[in-house]
Amino acid sequence: MVTLQPNGVDESLGIALPRVKPRPHPHQYAGWHSALLLASDAIVFSAAGFASLALTRTDMTAFAHRADVVVALVFAAAVVLMIYDRMGLYRRSFGSSARDELYASFAGSLLGLIPPALLLVLLPDLAPYRHQLAIAVGLSAVGLSASRVGLTLLRDRFVPTTPRRIVVAGTPERVDALPGQLSLRGHDAILRMPLARFDEELDEIARHGDVSKLSWLEHAAAWNCDTLLLTEALPPELMPSILRLCEARGMRLAFAQMRLRPHAYDLEVRRDGGVALLYPQHLAVCTTGADVIRRVFDLALTVPALILLSPLLAAVALAIALDSGRPVFYRQTRVGRHGKTFEILKFRTMRVDAEAHSGPTWAKAGETRVTRLGKHLRRWSIDELPQLINVVRGEMSLIGPRPERPFYVDRFRALVPRYDERHLVRPGITGWAQINMRRILDPSAVGEKLAYDLFYLEHWSLFLDATILLKTAAEFLFHEAA
Repeated sequence: MVTLQPNGVDESLGIALPRVKPRPHPHQYAGWHSALLLASDAIVFSAAGFASLALTRTDMTAFAHRADVVVALVFAAAVVLMIYDRMGLYRRSFGSSARDELYASFAGSLLGLIPPALLLVLLPDLAPYRHQLAIAVGLSAVGLSASRVGLTLLRDRFVPTTPRRIVVAGTPERVDALPGQLSLRGHDAILRMPLARFDEELDEIARHGDVSKLSWLEHAAAWNCDTLLLTEALPPELMPSILRLCEARGMRLAFAQMRLRPHAYDLEVRRDGGVALLYPQHLAVCTTGADVIRRVFDLALTVPALILLSPLLAAVALAIALDSGRPVFYRQTRVGRHGKTFEILKFRTMRVDAEAHSGPTWAKAGETRVTRLGKHLRRWSIDELPQLINVVRGEMSLIGPRPERPFYVDRFRALVPRYDERHLVRPGITGWAQINMRRILDPSAVGEKLAYDLFYLEHWSLFLDATILLKTAAEFLFHEAA
């Protein structure tokens, strides 16, 4: 009756590939870790301030007597810490390694530059100290990133992640299906308990009143589980006794209603009298406010980038024309937001007749259709730069799921559940899937790629966008993504 799945992911469910494997949720910090990060950041700010004064040989006595300047700087540091808290830097981590933590920390530091910059504009009295402030901001950015990476390495070395022990109990068909829907890590363990007499056993216990005699509760406690998931609701009169027993044995109790699975929406629980109500609501990335923020973010970076890169774009266009003739740009129909199609722009890297006889063909490593110059453009992702024009037009975003051709979208819709959810936002030039996977992928990887795209939709924040953009830039410079 009881089966043990020691490695978290249940491969016996018989789901046809490709399938979407839920990504693990961001690593949640313990209370002591959050306090340590906050204290570390405060120390870094203070040290950066004193170091900037020392490097610029500023008279610290005279500086200390400028109460208005000191208060303004302390206020700016407090605002930065509040911004970090709002971005979740003290609650969770998206990084799976120290290097990922470095990218995330530096992205947070860049966003934290906004308050000091505004202070320089709004408070003319700070103008004499602009050099000190600039140095302090730079030192803070480096110090914050270094301290967080150091704390991450120490945590991984001395405080290893504790694997979860999860018991899933309930009706057999739902117990079989539930593990494949959980966000599991590699060392998590699952104990499945398919119970054919689940309701009958509850009725018997309700008559006798001794919840400790429930077989699945006894098995869960004996297995030393920390989370007990039930696929069915419990009678209200038994809940207080079962909760006390679970608490005494160190178990958390939760209900996993398979018919209520949040996909492209969140669920908010509210109590109305004696009834628990579930209110569906849009994901944060799908709200009007997020759309405005993302659009401002896109234009603020894309327009200056196009101006600065215009000589490079012109040089590349000329080189393509001399190497393999015209057209210079390659236009291709892709599926965008809400399923609307648009023409994506790229520098042409293949022969003009690359698909004349084969029809739509998935790009692969070692393409023979690529031109001499195109091989170098693709290696450095320079062929993607014209998509900045798509961003200005509003057809794409800097960050988001990569758009696919209608031919493949129709195929993937039929193969992979939830595939259309990636069209809830504008497609991106880069995205969470692109920085976690190789650029050249086989179509069979569509399930894993979709899992990364859905992770991005479900956990979107401006901080996550900044992290993705920073890591993309680093991979471009160090040539890690080709």
